[in-house]
Amino acid sequence: MALATGSCAGAGAAETGAAVPAAASARGSELNVRRGDLETTQLLTGELRAERAIDMVVPKMPSWQVQLRWMVDDGSEVHAGEPVIEFDSSQFTSDLEEKRLALRGKENELERLTAQGEVTVMEKRFAIEQKETELAKAANRADVPPDLMPQREYQELQLARRTAELELAKAKADLEATLEGQRADLAIQRLEIEAARREIAQAEQAVDSTTLEAPEDGIFVVQDHMWEPRKLQIGDTVFRGHVVARLPDLASMQVEAALSDVDDGRVQAGMAARCVLDAYPQRTFACHVANVSPVAQESNRNSLLRFFKVDVALDEDDPQIMRPGMSVRAEVVTGAERGVLLAPRAALDEAAEPPRARLAGGGLVEVALGPCNAHECVVTGGLDDGVRLARLPAGAATAAGEGFDAGIGATTAAAALTGAEAGS
Repeated sequence: MALATGSCAGAGAAETGAAVPAAASARGSELNVRRGDLETTQLLTGELRAERAIDMVVPKMPSWQVQLRWMVDDGSEVHAGEPVIEFDSSQFTSDLEEKRLALRGKENELERLTAQGEVTVMEKRFAIEQKETELAKAANRADVPPDLMPQREYQELQLARRTAELELAKAKADLEATLEGQRADLAIQRLEIEAARREIAQAEQAVDSTTLEAPEDGIFVVQDHMWEPRKLQIGDTVFRGHVVARLPDLASMQVEAALSDVDDGRVQAGMAARCVLDAYPQRTFACHVANVSPVAQESNRNSLLRFFKVDVALDEDDPQIMRPGMSVRAEVVTGAERGVLLAPRAALDEAAEPPRARLAGGGLVEVALGPCNAHECVVTGGLDDGVRLARLPAGAATAAGEGFDAGIGATTAAAALTGAEAGS
């Protein structure tokens, strides 16, 4: 993460023809005071992220969670329609067979009810025919004029006809009730069959959805685990709607970097920067700070270190080599001094009070220093342009040479040197 400020070798002499000679002289036996430009930078580390991407999520399934059974390797190139993720479908397959068996049972029950209903209706219709025959007979006997038979017998025949009419009406009502009951039973059974078929369709869809295909050509980027600081792996359990992988738009790459909370305020949105991919250190891409989060956050759950999230926009990119997840070093230009007097830090004893410079002819001279970068400091007094200096002895150059964080400033450098000497 971004724990130091500074510039690359020679950055302090940017935009001057003396940049390379100055860097070379800083490594030689003699060092010169010169006039030039000093650029201070803040070093950030981060990785490439795509601003736009297609998310591949766990589809809607009967179960809220499912296990990752297989997926293509992280960073692989995939093509549209190619299977890229497969979830465990064993549970859905077994449920599907059970639902199919249940559907066949319901269909058989429908056939049984239909056949049984037909038999019952036939019996009811036959009963109606019998009642109609009995009514016809009773009606014929009751049609005899009352003067031709005793009054009692005539009344009995009329009663018999009335009884036959009631029996026929009852048989017809019984048939209608039977038909209505059968229609209701068959309707319920058909509804159950339709529900079973819908469940089967959903189960089949769940089985089919356990395999995700790439919607378009791209780079397959596996996402991080929900609770652990790692990427998802085969065998992990994921939940419905969780993003498993992404197909990033390589034309929308940006750098997601981190700024330590101890460097709060050193980086602001709009600052120019230079981005270098760790995989391609020979190439530099122009970029700038797009956004700095207002609140520092912990890097992970168990860390006491806190960082500000910094979004760095790329002014130049190369989709042919840039891939999400690549480590990036961003040098943010935090300040520049133009046309100032510069002295190599290798010849400066910044731990002294006041600081001193070692002359090439021998001896030390007190100097007043301004801002510094990795190799040079601004001299505000004590030295003139062209003065030849000598490198400090190895034991005394702790604060001025290699291995020192770039751009930490004279005061911080002195404190660091004092601590190092005390420890030794």
